[in-house]
Amino acid sequence: MQNSSLLHLNFMRCRLICLAFIPLLYGRFASGAELQPGLRLSAKGEVGLVQVTEQMRGLRPWWQGGTGQLAAAHNGLQFGPQLLALGFDVTDHWSATVHGQWHDKPSQQFGITEAWLSYQPLPLQGYRLSGRAGWFYPSMSLENTDIAWSSAYSSSFSAINSWFAEELRARGAELSLSRPGRFFQSAHSYQLVAGVFQGNDPLGTILSWRGFAIHNYQSNIGERVRFANYPSIRTGALAAQPDWVQPSRELDHHVGYYAGVHWLHQDNSELRFYHYDNKADPLVLRHGQYAWRTSFRSLAWQQQLHEQLRLVAQHLNGHTQMGPKAVDLSYRSWFVLLALQSAQIQWSVRYDHFLQQDKDQYPGDNNNGKGHGWMLAGQYPLTPYLSLSVEWQKLHSMQQNRDQWQDWPVDKSFSQLNFLLNWRFD
Repeated sequence: MQNSSLLHLNFMRCRLICLAFIPLLYGRFASGAELQPGLRLSAKGEVGLVQVTEQMRGLRPWWQGGTGQLAAAHNGLQFGPQLLALGFDVTDHWSATVHGQWHDKPSQQFGITEAWLSYQPLPLQGYRLSGRAGWFYPSMSLENTDIAWSSAYSSSFSAINSWFAEELRARGAELSLSRPGRFFQSAHSYQLVAGVFQGNDPLGTILSWRGFAIHNYQSNIGERVRFANYPSIRTGALAAQPDWVQPSRELDHHVGYYAGVHWLHQDNSELRFYHYDNKADPLVLRHGQYAWRTSFRSLAWQQQLHEQLRLVAQHLNGHTQMGPKAVDLSYRSWFVLLALQSAQIQWSVRYDHFLQQDKDQYPGDNNNGKGHGWMLAGQYPLTPYLSLSVEWQKLHSMQQNRDQWQDWPVDKSFSQLNFLLNWRFD
């Protein structure tokens, strides 16, 4: 308990230090002054007008305690996440990276989403070894490759990466070994990745009860993510479960792991396959949180179809369990995205599909669900730092546990239309 409190105190100190430096760094950048050698700063954000469909009482967004699976709660002016990425080369081989954000969902606050220290020595006979330690996402996504793990193609993320943004974060250490094709006069490049971690024991909580969602909100390290206060979590084997999850909690002191392989063919094709297992003990309850034994496999693919046309796709399937099979859930999701650069406008279209299969025998807590969604976006640059975009989303889902209240429809369609002003510098 003392170690956990000390870790939290040190993290809060780190966050305050980062906050203290941000105004100074931004002032230097905006005035045209050069950053210190080895210091890298980039940022992006958005503000826009949103039009949403009528919300019913139980179908407010999940961050307001409802069961809605799109992020907007009402029509009108809304702020999206404001993201910051800060990097610093400590030495020729060591560097530090911090990703922070300001968001207003579920509350207005600044926080840290990732922070790690990297080590990359000189190549040895063409092979490159690198490592990092801290809080970070494993490099599973080929969609979220922009500043501070945001999407390079749209404001919203796919259902897979929206879930990662909410619940997938841990403190860990990672090693990777790369064989670059150019050095070996080959069209093929390979990378092997392995990591160990702690602090992601509640992974699977929000996925089991709310299901997949589509949005662009990343949880900060240590932040709580809310969902609906279902009647089924107030009684019996689930009586101790609150209507929120703190995804980065360490509960059982077990060490999880992941392993991955990347393959790149020239600059046209790329595949990334990962297996992730948090090795949590599903019988542990601590700090008001259950540990969930969660594992999954992810396969991401990127293909340059034409000079101006790119395809990005990802498939996820996994399983999660909490308690003595109080919750036992398998899940699957996939998406396909096409991005077209036409004249000055970048167009993106994405189709998502997802499924949750409830395998436990707990009465009154049916977590079966399925759904699909479409996203269409266009972005037009105004200046190197500003752009206008429009994004339409439509999602239809069936979540069986919404029948716990009479006015929560099991089948429901959600849609929203966003007109956004985007800013960035990098």
